[in-house]
Amino acid sequence: AWGAALSAEDGRSLTAKELLEEWKGNQAQKINILTHRLDPLFPNEDSYTQWRNEKSLSSMRYARWEPGIQEAYLGIDSGSTTTKIILLNSDKEILFTHYVSNNGNPILAVKEGLISLQNQCASNSVILHITGSCVTGYGEELIKAAFGLDEGIIETVAHYMAARQLNERVSFILDIGGQDMKAIFVDKGILTRMELNEACSSGCGSFIETFSRTLGHEVSEFARLACLADSPCDLGTRCTVFMNSNVKQAQKEGAGVDDISAGLAYSVIKNALFKVIKIRDPHDVGKHVIVQGGTFLNDAVLRAFENELGVDVVRPDIAGLMGAYGAALHAMAQRALHAGESTVLSLDALNAFTHSVKQARCGLCENHCRLT
Repeated sequence: AWGAALSAEDGRSLTAKELLEEWKGNQAQKINILTHRLDPLFPNEDSYTQWRNEKSLSSMRYARWEPGIQEAYLGIDSGSTTTKIILLNSDKEILFTHYVSNNGNPILAVKEGLISLQNQCASNSVILHITGSCVTGYGEELIKAAFGLDEGIIETVAHYMAARQLNERVSFILDIGGQDMKAIFVDKGILTRMELNEACSSGCGSFIETFSRTLGHEVSEFARLACLADSPCDLGTRCTVFMNSNVKQAQKEGAGVDDISAGLAYSVIKNALFKVIKIRDPHDVGKHVIVQGGTFLNDAVLRAFENELGVDVVRPDIAGLMGAYGAALHAMAQRALHAGESTVLSLDALNAFTHSVKQARCGLCENHCRLT
């Protein structure tokens, strides 16, 4: 800034008012010169409101706590950035849900969720018997060992089981989480193809969250602004590092936060469709499409997906919990095959549960990798 000021020593003199007027004139000339604009997500606010009302119909079945003994099935999704817990009764109705950020400690996140479950049972005079339990996600083996869960299940299968419970004829499932995405193609109940993103996490939940905070907004407000944007920016599908330059360029051209947010929603979906799934024909996904993952709780991302594919998409009201829901369904299926008590840590034992972390070096080869 100092160097810039020194370089202007011989420049022409302007009053503050003249400078502002000149800046406004330059802004008007620059808009739309470099950054291509896309169609708005919704033509108007009324259209957005009607669309939201239609999407709210895709709800799951819930049950109330009844005093006394309650048999239930526990599902946990220990994800890359969040932990999800769900409890089902024998009728596959939802008794309890828990969704929280890991904050770098997935074991503590699960413990806090189970303690919350314990407190809810106590306040409703419920004696909980967990008949079966299952975990999926990044922390599958860690959480299974720590809390003595009965089963572990691969994420893609857990998400498919959850989607199939919603619609037996499901043809395509797209799950976008905090740092990964999974696309599952289904033909007559058979998983025919699965695609996962590779090293780059662009186009995932943390990608949107990073930009919303950078631009001074909560994610929910950031999404709402996108849905009402008149002229979304075409920001491409590159990773967060390169996307920063596109966003800065759009800001130089006078783009508002709403247009940038809508452009990022389109970028998430284009990255998923054309870089991860590498889709060529929208008909490849079939007619029964279900989306999952916390990222799809963002209305702008869901609408961008529908606009790009030209299909009507079902978003369950527990989109972010579908992995845990599938894990609970798997626990129920396995318990039917293998009768007996669940090995999961009792709720009473949670208060005494502790864990410690230490760093070490592996000396089994010359790399001496660091272990946790």
